[in-house]
Amino acid sequence: MNPENISPAVRLNYTNFPIFYLQLGSKSSLFLDRILRQAQLTNGKENVFLLTDTNFHLFREFNCIDISKYASGHLEFDKVYKHHSTNTFFFEKTCFDRWFLINELVKDLNIDHFFYADCDVLLLSDLNPVHDFISKNNYEGTTMFFEKDGDSVTSAHSSFWSKKLIGDFCDFIYKKYINYGEFESLLKDTIEGKFLNNTNVSDMILLDLFRRETKPPVLNLFSLEERNICFDFNLNVSYNGWEHSFKISPFYKIKKISRMKDGLYGHVTRNTAPPPFLKFYTLHFQGYLTKALIPIYITYQTIFEFVGNNLTGNYHYIVRKMKLLKNKVKKILLSAKK
Repeated sequence: MNPENISPAVRLNYTNFPIFYLQLGSKSSLFLDRILRQAQLTNGKENVFLLTDTNFHLFREFNCIDISKYASGHLEFDKVYKHHSTNTFFFEKTCFDRWFLINELVKDLNIDHFFYADCDVLLLSDLNPVHDFISKNNYEGTTMFFEKDGDSVTSAHSSFWSKKLIGDFCDFIYKKYINYGEFESLLKDTIEGKFLNNTNVSDMILLDLFRRETKPPVLNLFSLEERNICFDFNLNVSYNGWEHSFKISPFYKIKKISRMKDGLYGHVTRNTAPPPFLKFYTLHFQGYLTKALIPIYITYQTIFEFVGNNLTGNYHYIVRKMKLLKNKVKKILLSAKK
């Protein structure tokens, strides 16, 4: 690693807690630079860090940490991991590895608490009030989860963690994989669709089991909806995991979001109780097509930035939509020839 390719601000001089984004491999997530700038704008440059293992020269303006030095964190897990997913080995294994990598980092740098966000999560507001609420109520961290008919789904694409919580989670994952009976039971439940029809063994299924079996003191971020604080589960989905559902934009097919003086608000559907709008602290742009819309929701300083962001977002959205349409037509034509 060439030190000249890394931002000098790796001393982690954060104020209350660091915010971590993780990018592994040479293929960066679309608009990651804009995601990072938005996080710096809302939460302070000194608090936002990119954990990555390559392409440091592309992120000179950001606080970068070479996460590869913590690869020893997942070496023992490497020996026991079993791949049961239709996703690629690299994708699924990396999803597991990230928690072991971050666990080693927080132990090495003695970080008591942190916030983790996927590279397609846009931070719209200052997270300090939420962190203060978590601390005052003695939570170790947060997850996002909801249940339906006995099945459940848990996510951590936007989540607060303590050093103890992530350590316990990593230990839980490892122990599940080395216990033959428990892993076979997990595999059976997964194949039968008991995690809301997710049939791939993933880190989030392990997180769901960790939450239900060990019952750690974690806050469900969805519950903050009652305080006019929404953490987006998935921008493509109307229901957001708690009480309310939100209107869907007829063109983009995502939650209808409006910009107001103090932030971005979702339109509550009329068939649920008031209020008519709720404030979103994050937006999760999950999916190939939805990621293209990130620039449209960036905080802008001038009318020129507003216009530029909208043009950029809509251009990439249309290009990606046309690619998907082209691939769909190809498949239809190929199937017709058979």
